[in-house]
Parts: sequence; structure tokens; C-alpha cells
Amino acid sequence: MSTYPRTSDQAAAETALRLPGTRKRAAASNDFAIIRRLLRDYMGRRWNRLAVAAACMLTTAGMSGVLAWLLDPATRELFLDNNARMLLIIPLAIVGVVALRAATAFGEQYILNNVAERVVADVQRDMFSSQIRLDIATLNEIHSGELVSKFLYDATLLRGAITRGVAGLGKEFVTLVVLAAVMIYEDWQLALISVILLPLAAWVTQRLSRSLRKSSTRGMEETGTLSRALSEALAGRRIVKAYSLEAYAAGAAESRIAQRLKFILRAARARAAAVPSTDLVGGLAAAATVAFAGYQHLHGHLAINQFFAFTGAMLLAQQPVRTLSQLWTISTEGLSAANRIFALIDTKPGISDRGDARPLVVGPAPDGGSIRLENVSFTYREEGAAALNQISLDIPAGRKVALVGPSGAGKSTIFNLLLRFYDLDEGTIRIDGQDIRAVTLESLRANIALVTQEPFLFDETIADNIALGRRDASREEIVAAARAAAADGFISELPRGYDSRIGEGGLRLSGGQRQRIAIARAMLRNAPILLLDEATSALDAESERQVRDALARLTQGRTTVVIAHRLSTVLDADRIYVLDQGQLAEWGTHAELVARGGLYARLYRHDLAEDTGNEAARTTAARG
Repeated sequence: MSTYPRTSDQAAAETALRLPGTRKRAAASNDFAIIRRLLRDYMGRRWNRLAVAAACMLTTAGMSGVLAWLLDPATRELFLDNNARMLLIIPLAIVGVVALRAATAFGEQYILNNVAERVVADVQRDMFSSQIRLDIATLNEIHSGELVSKFLYDATLLRGAITRGVAGLGKEFVTLVVLAAVMIYEDWQLALISVILLPLAAWVTQRLSRSLRKSSTRGMEETGTLSRALSEALAGRRIVKAYSLEAYAAGAAESRIAQRLKFILRAARARAAAVPSTDLVGGLAAAATVAFAGYQHLHGHLAINQFFAFTGAMLLAQQPVRTLSQLWTISTEGLSAANRIFALIDTKPGISDRGDARPLVVGPAPDGGSIRLENVSFTYREEGAAALNQISLDIPAGRKVALVGPSGAGKSTIFNLLLRFYDLDEGTIRIDGQDIRAVTLESLRANIALVTQEPFLFDETIADNIALGRRDASREEIVAAARAAAADGFISELPRGYDSRIGEGGLRLSGGQRQRIAIARAMLRNAPILLLDEATSALDAESERQVRDALARLTQGRTTVVIAHRLSTVLDADRIYVLDQGQLAEWGTHAELVARGGLYARLYRHDLAEDTGNEAARTTAARG
């Protein structure tokens, strides 16, 4: 359950939705709000294109009315008065009207498709921009599969709502009004008879739209769930294969597909029923109109040319009515998708710059980059137990400090707080005397380089991945960083060298190669503060020696904080802080801590025994 407090507006909205008779008003109000936002934020800036499309739309609708009206003079002049002069004029007039209507219909559709694609691109840009700026805690609550579903599936529905839905509703409504005007001009009594059943058609459409909204919303949710299941199965493909879980993964996907299919079929049923229902009502109206027209003609109150023109207009009006019922359902789906999209865009990060935030100013090496934690406490929202409890650390500028302790002691949490992936609950963290909450996030992170135990690389070229450390770096600087990280050797042996793509997550490279590229990225950043999460753990002996030499040069004169899992890697640390269950157990140099005989000494003896056993095993294997 979320720990975020509800706002008064949210509470009021939830209360209103529980009251009888308020759900429809709330849904209608929400739909209007979504349409206003689409017009204001995305479509309004393209008013010139939309104005041309609207002109085309009005012309298309007007030509439909003219086409229906032409049946009146055509019947009167050609069939009743036998006027030979009109034999060429009227057919040419019909061809001209149809050609103009076709041209304006093409222009309208092309412009609207152009606008819709641009709007969807803008929406997708805003969706991604909003999500990538969220804090880590919020991002952890959003599954990547659901985000991809909204990014692609919901955006597609929104595109359909713009091109065929909202815009189509406008065109067909105007066409219907024009044709209704023709019908009234020919015979207002027949027009009244033909529209008497329209409220019934509107009621049927509303009922179907309500059902479609529920089904399409659930279908979108199930699409997100399915995307999540598929992305997890593919991301965990090695475990799926190793544990022979193919059948289990296929069964889970089949269950999600079946659940999604159920709601999609419900939505399809509602869409399929829209046009036949409208046709049925329209057929009843046509039957009543023909009966009344026949009665009028028998009593001499309706000329045959008026009847033909009226019937032509009525038959042409059937298509807008049918289309309106269909487009209403499309608009309903699109508005539901837009609601989910805007909710995603409106998500605010829990961690952001304060209004008075200043850039972090770090002094020159070796005197700049000191870090001080003062009575820091922090609890992960999803766990409940304190990850850190009243921790105070002093990390002098230009020194190498190690954080050691059992798993779950709080070492990685300190890294997360230093980078402001999370904000601490109590206490203060200062860099060169500046509270990190009072400086801009960009300047804070620009002064820190991070190398994690499990490096992540993007499916780009090796050069691009290294250049993430500093986007304006030259190729020479990239190569120099790779050489310093002992990576240039294997990179040069690749067919395309630094321009080689490395696959999803860098899977085309070994673990040691990925780690060295990540170290090169950190070296290129050249930040005054280095955070190293056992950066050499994935390397073989020779590569580890080369990288250790490189790291020794890199850390010279810079503040370095190392999370150590193998204590043999931090024997040279200027100070070692030992954490246990979120608290500071002891600190000192390696020699001081071993002599003290506390937790560190026990961890070191265990680590030493493990290293000795591994070395003996390697020696035995070599002899065998």
C-alpha cells in the first residue's frame, strides 16, 4: 500500500465517485479535461494545419449536401420537364462536386494524420522525459514492461482517437447537419419523422461506449501485465533455461494472454454492435419516412423530385450516423488511453532540486571532495526496517575510504544517499561543507563517478558507452580512458574496434570486458569523487592487476569510497568503516582493526581462509 498521503482533491474525487449519479458527471468532466489538454498542449501549436483541415472538413461536408440537393434539379429537369440542355450540365456538376469532395477529403485526412503522428511523438517524448526524471524509489514501483505498453499500445489508441475519432466526429457531425438542412429544405415534416428515433440511437451508442470504456481500460491494464511478464521472461532467459522453466514461463504468458483476450473480445463485441445497432434504428426511421412520404404523395403534398432529393440526403446521412457510432467507440478508447498517458506524464519525482538550489562547488584536488555524514538515518519505504541508523562518517578529501560489513549492513545505501537516489530521513550529508540537498542534482552527480559491481552497458558502440562518462569527449580521450582501464587491447581486436556494438546489456562481451569498459567510463568522467562497488571483482588475475594499477593512478589525489566484499582489495585504504545492521560498528586502518579483534578481524580471517582455499583449489586443478 502506498505511503503517500492523499490530497484533499483526491479524497473529494473518491468520495464523489462513490455517490449515486456522480460517476457519469465525473467521467464526462474528465473527458472534457483530457480533450482540453490535448488541444492546449499538443494540438493548439499546430493551429495552422488544423485550420486547413477544418476548412477541408467543412468543404467535404458541404459538397455532400450539394450532391444530395442535385437530385432535386436532376429529377425535375431531366425526368419531369425533359430539359435536354441540362443533360450535360447536371452530370458535369455532379462530377465537379464529387471531385472537389474527394480532394478536400484527401487533404483533411492527410493533414490530420500528419498532426496525429506529431502529437503522438510529442506525447511519447513527454512520457519518457517524465519517467526518466523520476527518482529511483518511484521508478522501482513502475515495471518497465508496463511503461513500454503505455508508450506503444496506449499511444496507438491515442493516434486513432485523433485521426479517426475526435476529428472524424467533427467531420461526420457537420456532414449530418448539412444533410439535415437539405432534408428540412425539401420537406420539414419528413425531416422531423426521420430524426424522431435519433434519441434511441444515441442511447444505444452511450450504453455501448460505457461498456467499451470499461473493457478497453481493463484491456490496457492486462496489456501492461502481459508486457511485464514477457519482459521478465526474456530478461531472465538464462535462469529460465538453467532451471528448465520454459513450460512454466509459457504457461504464465498463456494465462496473461487469455486474461487480456477476454477484455479485448468484450471491447470488440461492443465495437461490432455499434454499427448494426445504429443501422437497425436507421432502418426503422427510413421505414417510417417512406410510409409518410408515400402518404403525402398520394394526397398531392409531395413532388417526386422533392422525394428523390430528400431520400438521397437521408441515405447519405446514414453513413455519418453509422460512422459516428463507430467513431464514438474509438474516441472512448483513445480518451481512456490519454487518461493513462497523462497520469504517467504528471507523475512527479520525489527527489528534485529545491527552489534555491545552487551548483555544488568542489575545491581542486587534493583538498576538494571531502564527504561528511552526520547522524544519518534512512529506511527503505518497501522494507520498513532501518537501513542506516544514526551513521556518522568523516571522509577526508583526496583519501581512500572503504565500507565493509556483512550483506545488508548498509554499504550500498550510503552510495544511494550520496548520489541522492534517495533522500535521507534524518541527518545531513555534506560535500566540502555543502548540504547535498541544497545543491542541484546535476552538479552533484557531475562531481561523482560510479562503477558498480554489475556494470550496465547500452546496446550501442563501445565508444558510445565509454563516452557516457563525458558526452563531449574526443575519440582520443575515449581511447586514452580505455587504455588506462586495460580495455584497449581487447577492443582493438574486435572487427570494428571502438565502433563495435556490444548487444543488449553488453552480452556480447565477457564480464571482465564489461567491467573494464565501465571503469573506462568512470575514468573519462574525471570526477573529484569516485564510488567503487568492488570494481575489480569480475576480472581475471592479469586484468585485475592492470586495472588495479590504473585505479591507483586514477584515485591519486581524489576522494575514493570503496564498497569492499573482498577485504584483500582495501588493505591500503586510509580508513575502513565497518558497518553492521545499519550501524557503525568500528573504524580504523586495516592493521588497527585486525589488532582490535572485532567484527572486521573475523571478516578478514574468513576472507583470508576463503582466498587460501580458492588458491589451493586452483593449484590442485592445475596439477591435475
